[in-house]
Amino acid sequence: MTLEEARDEVKKCDEEIQSIKAALRGIGNVDSSQANSLEVEFTKVEGLPESAKPTLQLQLSSPIEEREVMLGGEKVTFEGVETSQAMLAVDAKDADIPLGASTEPIEIAPLCTLEDPKQPKDEYVTEIPVAIVAPATEESETTEGESKVIPVICSVTLKVTYKPSSKDQREELYDLLNKTSQRKATALGELRKRSIEKARAGASSAAESGSTAVTRSKPSVKPGFLNKGGKKDEEDDKGVVSVVKDWYKRLTGPDSIVMKTAFWAVVTKDFWMFFGAVGFMHFRGNVLSLPPPV
Repeated sequence: MTLEEARDEVKKCDEEIQSIKAALRGIGNVDSSQANSLEVEFTKVEGLPESAKPTLQLQLSSPIEEREVMLGGEKVTFEGVETSQAMLAVDAKDADIPLGASTEPIEIAPLCTLEDPKQPKDEYVTEIPVAIVAPATEESETTEGESKVIPVICSVTLKVTYKPSSKDQREELYDLLNKTSQRKATALGELRKRSIEKARAGASSAAESGSTAVTRSKPSVKPGFLNKGGKKDEEDDKGVVSVVKDWYKRLTGPDSIVMKTAFWAVVTKDFWMFFGAVGFMHFRGNVLSLPPPV
């Protein structure tokens, strides 16, 4: 699955999930107590004389019920059928004479599948041919490792009409929702995988193109083509820079004499003021004296 196919699959699953949820909301307003029904009609028989009057005995396993239906007669109805588990056994007789039974019971689940759970039909009709064989006897059992063929007495056709309930529709929708969610999860995993592969491929191609460009690129200008003076000019420039740095350190740098003098002047200013005042009063104290009285 390609990247585009995975993206389309995720989008398709999202749309389908939304439609399933809408169908579930619509079923929520229907009476959930309504039970499903399974109607069975005996429509055709082959292998018996025209004068025969065949009757079928139908035995359902879930729920356990038994009905009798005649050729061309009325339908028999089973209600509240567990469609996922139920099996239908068929026994045939002509008037009161037993003819035989079906070789295997009929599985009900395939007959009760909704074609489109989002838009279910009111009923689903299926015709089933059933072979009626004679009851098993000791002669029909295995003799010396070889089994004899059990003869088919007749073949009957049943018309099965399934009418789903709202519960059946809801279960089908939930089953479809789970399957669609699994498909979406698979598509998301594939989309993530393809996206990572694409990103890695792009990164590797970019790295390869960059390395190729670096290795194959040649400098258009040779380094130092403007430096005609060579090392001499470079040494002169370094000398000027060093002289400026020396003057800076001596005059205004943190370790210069000016900065040290200013520091000590600030620290000892009180002493200078005290000794200055004492010296002034000692040598020129008469200036501060008051004039004599008149």
